[in-house]
Amino acid sequence: MSADPTAGDPQSIRSVAQRLQQRSSKIRTASSQVHRQAEVVSDGEWKAKNKASFVSAAAEVGAGGERIAGHIDQAATVLISYATRIEQIQTEAQTIKAAQSRNHQDLTSNARAVDKLQKSDADDAPAKMLGLSAEAAGLQVSKVALEQSWQDLVARRKAADAETASKLGESEVIGAFATSAATIAGMTDAQLLAFLGGLKPEEIAAFAGDKALADRLGKVSDPKAVAKWWSDLGGDDGKGSEGAHSAAQDAFIAAFPAVIGNLNGVAYWARDAANRAELKRQKKASDGRLRALKKSIEDAVSAGLRPYDLAQQLVEEQLLNDQLKNFASAARGSQLPNETFSDTPVQVVSFRMGEPPLGAISVGNLDTAPNVSYVVPGMGTTLGDATVLQRGVRNLKEVQDHVTGDPSETAVVEWINYDTPKNFGTGSREVFSDDKADAGAKQLVSDLVGFRASRNDSAVLNLVGHSYGTTTTAIAMATQPDLGIQSSVNLGSAGIPSWIHDAGNLGAEHVYAGTGDEWVAPGGRLVSGRTDPSAPAFGAEDLPTDADSVHGGNIDGPTYGVTVHDPVKHKSDSDPFGYLDPDTSALINTAKATLDPW
Repeated sequence: MSADPTAGDPQSIRSVAQRLQQRSSKIRTASSQVHRQAEVVSDGEWKAKNKASFVSAAAEVGAGGERIAGHIDQAATVLISYATRIEQIQTEAQTIKAAQSRNHQDLTSNARAVDKLQKSDADDAPAKMLGLSAEAAGLQVSKVALEQSWQDLVARRKAADAETASKLGESEVIGAFATSAATIAGMTDAQLLAFLGGLKPEEIAAFAGDKALADRLGKVSDPKAVAKWWSDLGGDDGKGSEGAHSAAQDAFIAAFPAVIGNLNGVAYWARDAANRAELKRQKKASDGRLRALKKSIEDAVSAGLRPYDLAQQLVEEQLLNDQLKNFASAARGSQLPNETFSDTPVQVVSFRMGEPPLGAISVGNLDTAPNVSYVVPGMGTTLGDATVLQRGVRNLKEVQDHVTGDPSETAVVEWINYDTPKNFGTGSREVFSDDKADAGAKQLVSDLVGFRASRNDSAVLNLVGHSYGTTTTAIAMATQPDLGIQSSVNLGSAGIPSWIHDAGNLGAEHVYAGTGDEWVAPGGRLVSGRTDPSAPAFGAEDLPTDADSVHGGNIDGPTYGVTVHDPVKHKSDSDPFGYLDPDTSALINTAKATLDPW
């Protein structure tokens, strides 16, 4: 746009408007077709469980198309009006330009005549000079008037440009984009959620990849407010489920997977879908970086160079790639035998890229299971151990299912959502400090508060800590004693911080502790100076870990004692038994403690 009244091509602007109208017509036609198909499916005999969701989504697509067509039509209307105004201004500008040209010519002629008369001795020269002076005065008045008319025209053109730009930026044309990034950044959490709740699916899709909005949404701090927002988005389906939810919820999952997948208060079916999409994207990106690094190293070596820096980058990228690969394997339920877990959902409830990447996977439906246990691992656990930890989670859930007789009754989460200390076998002394437990406890509290907000029911919640994971769970419960924990199980504890005086400080209804026939846990407690939760003074219930020491009697046959610090270790007859290995007293007692505490 320009302040020059003669600038622009009204016909070209009308052509753009015409193309917009044609596009709007095509969108309306397609929307009508989708709507008709939805009616066919709705009235038809298709009985699939996703029928209602499909019909609802198709109807929303049709309605969204109509809204988009409306926005496009409004843009075309604005442009047509703009073209007409420009045309009028240009016509007037041409008239003024012509008048200014004539005025200039007349002034030039007058000046020449004056110059000639000044050299004349004719008797009538003075009289003629007076006439020319009067004429010159009149021409100057006209010149000023024409200049003012031109400036008025410039002002009108500026106004036309500004008004058109303003109208093209209104919500009737661009929808939610009429709200500026600065306005969004300045919103309170409540204002932001209200704004996002008012977006149509196509507007949500248009915001996809908006980093500023993604960052702002990720900072919403109240999971209860998030849960209400998410439920409101679902309309009649509320917080929704995998088979029944709204187009708006789908749109947010697709637009902001890294945020929705970790936003406490959002339903877990949605977090699962978002995290799987983000995990796939990140794994693909890592694969690409690996290929590029290998190619660069090959090229450098061929050129006679020694690319040590690239080699180090390759080592780091390969480590990340391996971790993502293992986590993706666990996300597929690779450690769950089909004959036992074929109907058990696996949900990726958290996935965060970083150094290191973090995440959590539930075996069981975290949206509906009445009894939920979070398993918090200890030192050296990364996403690269997700499949190993899933075996322990699988074993625990399998015993729980044996007891309840109904797999839908329980869900068990492998929670690798904190940066665990490095294994002291690497020379690191991190495990003897509480620093990483403090950080992990904050995240654990956030996730558990989010669980309560999302569920908004009386689901039973348990914490099963192993090794340094018990330090983390203890700090979480002591700093937030109103989490509503039924049972806190401490297996092979690395010790409880001394400022937590006894089990009563944890806020759990029941606290259990047990250490097997292994030296790592006692050694960790000794060096760190932390409290042994099995000590009588701490006040926890004993959780037997010896062979054939199941509380209340064995469930089915003899059980084994724990002989190694690992959560799972036993694969062959010669292998020792970890705390969550099958047929161990520790495993069965843990299952009992989470279901029927004593």
